[in-house]
Amino acid sequence: MGRSSQFTAAMRAYDEDRDDVALALMEECAAQGDPVACYMAALWHRDGEAANANPLQREHWVQQLVTLAEHGNHEAQWELSCMHRWGSLLPVNIGEANHWLELAAEGGFGDAQHLLAWYLETGQYGYPIDPAESESWYQRAFAQGHPEALYTFALREFKDGKITEKAIALLRKAADQGFQQASHVLREYTH
Repeated sequence: MGRSSQFTAAMRAYDEDRDDVALALMEECAAQGDPVACYMAALWHRDGEAANANPLQREHWVQQLVTLAEHGNHEAQWELSCMHRWGSLLPVNIGEANHWLELAAEGGFGDAQHLLAWYLETGQYGYPIDPAESESWYQRAFAQGHPEALYTFALREFKDGKITEKAIALLRKAADQGFQQASHVLREYTH
């Protein structure tokens, strides 16, 4: 999901050390239901960045994110999955992380689909290795043009170690979305 101009302005103000402005703008975005803004506002209140550390405000924005996720916001579900998986603002809880990841993936969130495919391919975080289920999730992420899925499928199109036109097309699509690994492979094979 693209971020709003207000979110971008909040990040710009943060980068320019205009902390009061950054926090006010970010909290406005969060109040409007932007899950990433909820995360950023909570993080800034936890760490005392752009604000004095404020545990009550941190908890408020985490709870706002939970509410969004519970009401079916797939990006919020993705954010909660990451927070539980990595222990960012919430304690590590792999069961909760997997729950939110699966909801986000089932809802069509490409990052969640791709990561779930990877976990099913590699047997990480309590997931069994399941090649068929993994491929199903990769296909879903690919169908919506997720950059890492495009990259994965591009690598599958190499023939005998040589790049093909189909691989180049997929790598370009991934690179156009800012996926740096795709740009690197394109430079290496198409110079």
